[in-house]
Amino acid sequence: MKQGGQRMNEDWLTASQAAQIISQHSGKEVSSDYINQLVRHGKLTPRKLDERTNLYKREEVERIVVEDQRGKGEQKRKRTKQASEQRKILLIDSKYRSKKA
Repeated sequence: MKQGGQRMNEDWLTASQAAQIISQHSGKEVSSDYINQLVRHGKLTPRKLDERTNLYKREEVERIVVEDQRGKGEQKRKRTKQASEQRKILLIDSKYRSKKA
């Protein structure tokens, strides 16, 4: 019976244990709050242990790798600025054409 209980402990992780494993796999720090985000987005399925504690299947946790998002905001801003400048050019061009006609 004890072996079954031990196996259960190895198969299921707390949020902090899950965060630690995901951090190791991702090469960046992940908090236990992030685990809750993964649950809200359907990436992890919790198992209620008690009113305050959820457990997470080790197999699910080990499949998760968090990508580094640094720089993606800058890329998006650059694309948005380019699109804005293109709209201005089109607007100026259309005003110029309407005056010509």
